[in-house]
Amino acid sequence: MKKIFWILVLQAGILIPAFGQFTTPDKITVNNLKGKILLVETQEEVTRTLMDLRPRPEALQAYKDGVANFNQIIKDAVEKYYQWGKKGIEYMPALQVEKLVKEGKAGKYVILHFTVAGSYVNPADIGPIYGGKYTDSVRALSRSKGYGIFIIQLPGGNDKKMTDVYSVGLPVAYPSAADMVYAIQMIHNVFTDLTKLKDYEVKDFHNDIEKNNRKLKKKTLLIENGQVTAKTTLADLKKDYDYPMQIVSYEKIQDAILQSDSSYAYVQVVPIKTSASSSGNLKLALRHLVVDAKDGRVLGTAKPSRMNYDKIASDITKKEVKDYIQE
Repeated sequence: MKKIFWILVLQAGILIPAFGQFTTPDKITVNNLKGKILLVETQEEVTRTLMDLRPRPEALQAYKDGVANFNQIIKDAVEKYYQWGKKGIEYMPALQVEKLVKEGKAGKYVILHFTVAGSYVNPADIGPIYGGKYTDSVRALSRSKGYGIFIIQLPGGNDKKMTDVYSVGLPVAYPSAADMVYAIQMIHNVFTDLTKLKDYEVKDFHNDIEKNNRKLKKKTLLIENGQVTAKTTLADLKKDYDYPMQIVSYEKIQDAILQSDSSYAYVQVVPIKTSASSSGNLKLALRHLVVDAKDGRVLGTAKPSRMNYDKIASDITKKEVKDYIQE
C-alpha cells in the first residue's frame, strides 16, 4: 500500500508551472546537458491496480499490455529523436527515479518526466489508453482527461529539489506514439537552435514561423476530426486557407508523423501556461501550433479566438486557420 501511495504523490506532486514550451530555456544549462545521461521515467505495474482488475481478465491484460506499450513507445521516440545528450540513455520507473533524487544519487542524470496537468498518471487509464490500438475513440478518451506534459528536469543539490529546464505541453492527457515524437522533436529542436544560433529566443516561435511558414504552400495541412465540432466543415475552414487541407482521422496524422512524411503538416492545440482561478481550479491558456510532420518544426501558430462559457474554446475554426498563414 505504501508503494501505491508514493506513486500517487510523486505523479500528482508536480502541478504544471508556466509552460516552458513558449519561453527560452537557459543556454548555459542546456549546454551542460551534453554531459548528462538522459534518464527516462517509465511506467510500472501497480499492485493495487492489478488486484482490482483480477476479476476482469481482459481489463487486467489490457493494463499489463498498456504499461509495456507506453514504455516501448517512449523508448522508440527518445532513441530516434533525442540526439542531444552524448552520455547515453537509461530507463527507470518513476518511483525509483524519485528515490534516486531524494538520496542525492541522481547527479549524473537529466530526467525526462511525464505527468498530467493538475493531476497524476492514473493507473486506471493505462489499460483503456495503451492496452490496444490508439484509435480515434482512444484519442477522444485521452482528450477528455486533460493535458499531459513532458518536462526535462535537473536534480538539485543538497535540497534535492528538481529544476525544470524545459517543458512541452500536449493536446491530450495521455500521448500517442506520435505525440511523444512531437515532444522529443520539440525539445531537440529548441535545444539545438538555442546552442547553434546567436541570440536565439523562442518568443512563441516567431522566428521559426517567419523562416518556415512558406513551407505550408507545399504541404497538406491535416486537422484531426476530433479537433473540430460537428458544425465545422472542410469548406468552412478552406474559406480562409489557400493551401491544401484535409480533416482526417487521428490515425492518419499519427502515420504521417511516425513516417516523417514531408508532404504533411498538422495542428496541435496545446496549453501554454496555467493559473489559479478564484475557486482554486487550474485554468489553462491554449495555443495552436502548426507542425511539420517531417521534423517537428513549427510552421505557424494562432491563439484561440473564442470563449466557451468559462473556458477558451479548444476546437479549430476558420478564425484560427486564417492566422496559420503569414501574409
